[in-house]
Amino acid sequence: MVRLSDSSIMNFNEVIRNKLFFFMDRVLKKGIYDQITSVEEDVRNPRFEYKLNEIISHAGRTVPYYHTYKDVADISQMPVVNKSIIRKESQSFLSTSYAKNELIKVTTSGSSGTPMEFYREHNKRIRQIAEVIFLGIPIKYYFGMKHGFIRATHPKSRLNLLLQNEIHIDPTKMSADALEKIRTDIKEMKCIIGFPSTLYEIALYCEKKGDTPKHFNLVGLICTAEPLLEKQKTVIQRVFGCPIQVRYAAEELGLIAVQNPGSPFYRVNQASFYVEILKLDSDSPCEEGEEGRIVITDLEAKAMPLIRYDTGDLGVMKIEEIRGERIVTLSSISGRKIEMLFSPTGEKISPFSINVKMKDVKGVIKFQFIQQDKNNYTMKVVTDEAYYDETKLLRILHGILGENAMISIEKVNEIKPLASGKTAYIVNEYIQKDEARTS
Repeated sequence: MVRLSDSSIMNFNEVIRNKLFFFMDRVLKKGIYDQITSVEEDVRNPRFEYKLNEIISHAGRTVPYYHTYKDVADISQMPVVNKSIIRKESQSFLSTSYAKNELIKVTTSGSSGTPMEFYREHNKRIRQIAEVIFLGIPIKYYFGMKHGFIRATHPKSRLNLLLQNEIHIDPTKMSADALEKIRTDIKEMKCIIGFPSTLYEIALYCEKKGDTPKHFNLVGLICTAEPLLEKQKTVIQRVFGCPIQVRYAAEELGLIAVQNPGSPFYRVNQASFYVEILKLDSDSPCEEGEEGRIVITDLEAKAMPLIRYDTGDLGVMKIEEIRGERIVTLSSISGRKIEMLFSPTGEKISPFSINVKMKDVKGVIKFQFIQQDKNNYTMKVVTDEAYYDETKLLRILHGILGENAMISIEKVNEIKPLASGKTAYIVNEYIQKDEARTS
């Protein structure tokens, strides 16, 4: 049986929240607990071959884009798709077994600079929640614990934050006053989830104030969305003194792989995903240990199946043997080059603050934001003129960087991608010039 709480590290209030959550899950028949047990069983006894055949068959029967592949049995014979292909033919990727108005719309934050919409059925959403809960167990993070969540947007209501025992940490606000408030809030938390770059800035501030692990009650940290750099890890662990879990995930897919404390690799979530590493210049598979494109097949999504979906990231796959079991792992994940930005006043700005806010700007197909120097910035955009609103775009950017920021908008026909296929959506030439001068 899955252990879903731990009274040795949870206080009475946290345990009550936990028990109430799973009680209401049973009463309302949401199925979260059932999915958690399903994930546990799939981890212990992987059924990915059966699920792979099932999703290919389902797509061939019910998804227009895959009708011509309905007799295909081998995954290697299915086409590789990416955001550009799905964007052009989005309706043809929806299963006819589901009514679109009953699906859950997911807007990606556009880590490649290309926000777009995907659709999930209810069961897929519940599965994702179950995986987050189950895969948090190794870091001793249980539902109901007081925790901080680093996010640039604040979509949760005050009621939901209260019910989930969550404190919002805004990565776009890293002033001394904001950091002092965060420092105070952290001393009440058991876990923090979010960008390692923001955690690093918080840790530096706390260390400057004389804090050590004894000043905190943290049992674990969960890093998401960015790679955790060694220099960041060193400082974060020195200040907070707790284990760190690193997650590789995508909004349109879910939790793909997890690097648990002490592990040198990311363990692929084979309960829900089939992962391939394909060559950079073709759709041929890479050799084990060779870097290539990370291509994912979602084994659980039925309303909008993502089969052989090119994430735009690069990775290296290795098969590890653990206690006699062969485990699919990613020994490295790259391709997401993120740089910190600075406001004209010198305040550090998380690049994800722009990334996430771009979801609110219609008519921008692709973007790249460049900081040229202390005060000057350029936003390159590939636009759909029928919906493009430049006034709103400038208002959002000034809201992040301040009214004194000199921001120019440059409309372009294309933004050239990196070797991984992703676009560097944040480029800080100001930092690059400074590093060149001091090197």
